[in-house]
Amino acid sequence: MKNNPLVLFFTIFLIGCGSGGNSTTNNPIPQYSHTWAEATPASVGLSATHVTAALNYAIEDGRYTQSAIIVKDGKIIGEEYRSISQTEKNSLIAANAELSNSFLESGLGNRNASSLVSSWSVGKSFTSIIFGIAQHKGLLSINSNASDYITEWSGEDERNNISIKNLLDMRSGLHRGCFNELEADEIGNCSALPAASSIGGGNIARATNQLTGCINQTFNSATHGLYNSSIPPPFLYSNCDTMILGEIFYRATNQDINEFAQTNLFSKLDINAYWWRDNSTGGQNNGNYLSYCCIDMTARDFIKFGQLLLDDGIWNEERLLSSSYVQQIKDLTEYGYKFWYAPSSYVSQSSVPSINKLIYANGFDGQYILIDFENKILIARNSLYYPALDLSSERKMVTGTIGNTNFPVTSPMIITTNGERVMQNFNPFTMAYYLYDQNSLPQ
Repeated sequence: MKNNPLVLFFTIFLIGCGSGGNSTTNNPIPQYSHTWAEATPASVGLSATHVTAALNYAIEDGRYTQSAIIVKDGKIIGEEYRSISQTEKNSLIAANAELSNSFLESGLGNRNASSLVSSWSVGKSFTSIIFGIAQHKGLLSINSNASDYITEWSGEDERNNISIKNLLDMRSGLHRGCFNELEADEIGNCSALPAASSIGGGNIARATNQLTGCINQTFNSATHGLYNSSIPPPFLYSNCDTMILGEIFYRATNQDINEFAQTNLFSKLDINAYWWRDNSTGGQNNGNYLSYCCIDMTARDFIKFGQLLLDDGIWNEERLLSSSYVQQIKDLTEYGYKFWYAPSSYVSQSSVPSINKLIYANGFDGQYILIDFENKILIARNSLYYPALDLSSERKMVTGTIGNTNFPVTSPMIITTNGERVMQNFNPFTMAYYLYDQNSLPQ
């Protein structure tokens, strides 16, 4: 192994997720069991040729795909897993001299149905559904003002009228929060920090306490104008909006978002999930849960989330989520409730073939759950993933030296020695396109 390849992983504090730490406490996650029904494509009215083509597209050499699953009418009709290929290893090694075949194989080899995947920002969509479940139980209302719980914004504060729904839709009007490279371990205003701190929704993964800096974000009146509750600010993707939601949930229910999810979502769906949190000692549960990202589970567990929505919020004949909440997601024509819409202004039209309307959860480095409500089709895809150093049930971020820093790692978004990245060539909409009854398969 050349030099210290952990340098590679230390550099991947990117947009959507946090780092994890050496576990000092072990809180076992209950293990659940659910068996998916399987079916042939023909039995649910799809072409086996098209299903095979879609899966082949996903696992093609150079796409860095770990898992791809297609579900129709609640049944798995196609499923593939793969490890890193030699071509992919060669590409990454050529981009970063710190790497070796043995190192990549140890972390990204032997991927199968039992291997974990990373949610990255798909975790935002999980947070939305958890709020929907809590609202269904009468524990909170998404139409409430955030300041009902974030009392730091109460009174004459300009943020007083920001609603929970605004935060769910990324329309809070707040500045993005970014890791401040000039002030170690601090979250500052993205607009006032170097461009490297402002990737995507704000790179806040390196701060020990990822909540306080988000709560302290000021209203971006220069960009959004004065807050008007009847005309919410425009869309601005921000990790902080969702991080704040995690604290709202904690203050509203006296439960952290992971504790509630284990009881009211994960256990119901038989999902074995491991949610990351920061390393603040005064946080929600000795660390604030990263509600904007970073849940570990298997690919089959990952796609159950989409099935819950396809089934109108019902699982095993129990309603977990109100039909009205699901309907709001189904009716989206732009980003909302932590879900994306395609085709939309946020997706390049040239990248979207002629497909049905898709609602989807999207995470950094190519984590997707695509939902076709009309045809009861689900597609889940995840990039190669290695849960770094912390393989315990506790996923807790620690910053500092390489030796005591753990965090989720996906390939190929590995920063090279010159600051560039090896980009994956994967388009989820192309994969979806294969499934529809077209005259010819896309090229």
